[in-house]
Amino acid sequence: MKKKESGSIDIETFRATNIGQPLMEVAKDFQRRALAKFYERGHDELQPSHQAVLAYLHASGTRLTELAELAGMSKQAMGQLVDEIERLGYVERVPDPSDGRAKIVRFTVSGKKLIRDGTKIASEIQEQYTALIGVKRFEQLREILDELRSKAKMLPIGDEVGEK
Repeated sequence: MKKKESGSIDIETFRATNIGQPLMEVAKDFQRRALAKFYERGHDELQPSHQAVLAYLHASGTRLTELAELAGMSKQAMGQLVDEIERLGYVERVPDPSDGRAKIVRFTVSGKKLIRDGTKIASEIQEQYTALIGVKRFEQLREILDELRSKAKMLPIGDEVGEK
């Protein structure tokens, strides 16, 4: 990375060449578009934070602890999000048949409609993005992101936040 004469980092050059910024901005754009389309379809109480649950909840249901782990958040924070989405009527907690002490979070009938709407919404947004960059480049982007996501899981992260 280039440094200015004073020894400070050239933040503008860094931002222009770092993939983190555009990845985050495209993800935020996708989320904003999706939320607006959910609102149009009557799901007007959804919040961006609810994506942490909805993105990882399996069709057959998922334990709260697994949801928290997949989303990279604490069990307590995930529990609060599940409480909110449960109040909206999209999910419910039911006993885990394999462990009577545990609960499974699963979609309700309204939640399944939400997910059906979500798949249509995601397809619409991807069509918009494809129109912007072309079919071939969009397919390449998808393949590259899939490969990067898969391989990045194998990289060491280093010290986790708060661990020393």
